[in-house]
Amino acid sequence: MKRIISMIAAALVLFSLASAGAEGMREWLQLPETTATPAPNAFRFREGIRWGMNKQQVKALETEPMTERSMQNWSIMLTDGRVAVSRYTADLVFMFREDRLLMISYEFPQGTQDSFQYLTGALTSLYGEMKEAEPLKIKYLMDVINPNRYKIENIRQACCWENEDGTTIYLYYFSAADFAIMYVSPELGSRIYQTNGL
Repeated sequence: MKRIISMIAAALVLFSLASAGAEGMREWLQLPETTATPAPNAFRFREGIRWGMNKQQVKALETEPMTERSMQNWSIMLTDGRVAVSRYTADLVFMFREDRLLMISYEFPQGTQDSFQYLTGALTSLYGEMKEAEPLKIKYLMDVINPNRYKIENIRQACCWENEDGTTIYLYYFSAADFAIMYVSPELGSRIYQTNGL
């Protein structure tokens, strides 16, 4: 008898939910309204910064004071002081094209080989298997922002990882004692190389 009563009660609850409609069901279950959110594997940087944000959106999330500089259709925002990165500190640079965030880099002046190796391990623990990176690709990426800052012969120990959403993370030395971690939006993709006439 108890079983029949519980089956009837369950049927009444289902009937009332169906008749209340989707909005009533949402309210009854206390489900949040659906909104357009990035895919769960979308790259998030620091305080929730995402690819494609404009400078104002990045400033709203990044608490460090920043200096801005523009060149043609690219602009950068550089933190005025060093920021904490794992166990170290670094200069943080946000790079925008037509006011859309497409690259981010941490620069570690006077970094040590021990700190480089430690960060290699930390990045591998986050992003999985490390691959060898092509120094020429790194140079081309930076040349669009600051032409001839990097000399190809100075880019060494270059390695990279790829996030699920296509973000590429590079770690490399760009001078005798300075190294960087550079995050590149999947939107840049094949635009790195000049392919005219190929």
